Amino acid sequence: MLTVLNEQIKCLQMILSADMIDTSEGKKQLHMLKEKAVKNVHHYAFNQRADGRFVTKMANGSQMTGGTYKNLIDKLYEFYFGSQNASLASLYPEWIEYRLNESPAKEKTIKEDQYVWNSLLKGKEITLLPLRSLEAPNYIVFFRSITKNRTLTRKRFNNMKSIMNGIIYYAIEKGIIIHNPLSEIDYRKFTYKPENNSIMPYTEEERLMILDHLKDEEDLYSLAIRLQFHLTLRIGELKGLRFDDVYGNYIHICRLMNYKNEIEEDIKGHASEGIRWLPLPDEALRIIQKIKDRNPNSPYMFIKDSVTLTTGTYNDHLKKCCTELNIPYRSSHKVRFSTASILYHEGVTLPELQNMLGHTTLAMTTHYIKKISTNDSVLQKVNSVFSKNCMHL
Repeated sequence: MLTVLNEQIKCLQMILSADMIDTSEGKKQLHMLKEKAVKNVHHYAFNQRADGRFVTKMANGSQMTGGTYKNLIDKLYEFYFGSQNASLASLYPEWIEYRLNESPAKEKTIKEDQYVWNSLLKGKEITLLPLRSLEAPNYIVFFRSITKNRTLTRKRFNNMKSIMNGIIYYAIEKGIIIHNPLSEIDYRKFTYKPENNSIMPYTEEERLMILDHLKDEEDLYSLAIRLQFHLTLRIGELKGLRFDDVYGNYIHICRLMNYKNEIEEDIKGHASEGIRWLPLPDEALRIIQKIKDRNPNSPYMFIKDSVTLTTGTYNDHLKKCCTELNIPYRSSHKVRFSTASILYHEGVTLPELQNMLGHTTLAMTTHYIKKISTNDSVLQKVNSVFSKNCMHL
């Protein structure tokens, strides 16, 4: 909305300068547009002094005055939207539009960023001050204020910081500033809310129970669940598989189906590491053949008669299976965690898993490695180790 308003203002200013419309009516319209734009970002009251001047409070505690209400609106508009006084808040709408039209960012990612902006940054003083006036200490004070009570996880904090970085680099590209102060900050000094890691992936025992429970099922959803438990795939990558992606004992991962159930010849994150070859165990090859028998007329494994496999229904099938087996349900994303963890504990190395998962960093892969053994199975292993030691005493 703000981007549209500012474009209208620019166009009207050009028209007025060219004497193409009635000047008095044009200036009136220009004032109305500026007033609307200012009130979208300025949330303080306007007051008139005894001397007739108009005044309003600013986010940094100072005041701005104008001889007339119109003059004050002009000054506020220049403060918030003038290129020399651009702020995170004033550039945010432009940055969103830039990402929608000129960047490879996905619509879903942009919507998630908008949610983070609205919940953590919108209206905050740091976002209203001119970028030229902000240095690393200003951001440190803000970051410390929102993390001191451990109300943000590190992940959510990083999502917020990513948005701020994006806008600042957009400002650098526009020539408004020349340096990003966020690059000077040591983020280890802040405190974060502990991540909730209580939801663990499926254990190896649970995985085997699910595979056995579904072994005689021939519907595409059951076959999809079985196949994912043999591969390190994201659900979108699984849904985007084609039969001609299979080459011998390997399958090429090179596309996905997005949250709108549209095929994209791309991989999450757009990184080259996401395009990869995965080994196909014999059971996975048998499952793919069953999928082919069930869906012989489609080039895609999980699109039949123009109907796509949906993530929600997939998870419903998985939940029903878990309920019947009386084991805790975890979504499709935890299947990927489970497969990676089982492979790691069976001897597949972290660099090998990094390639199989399509991660850009080893740290990201390490995050996927979770405990997959039950407490009873750990107890059995401990007893076995110490029993052997006792035999040598």
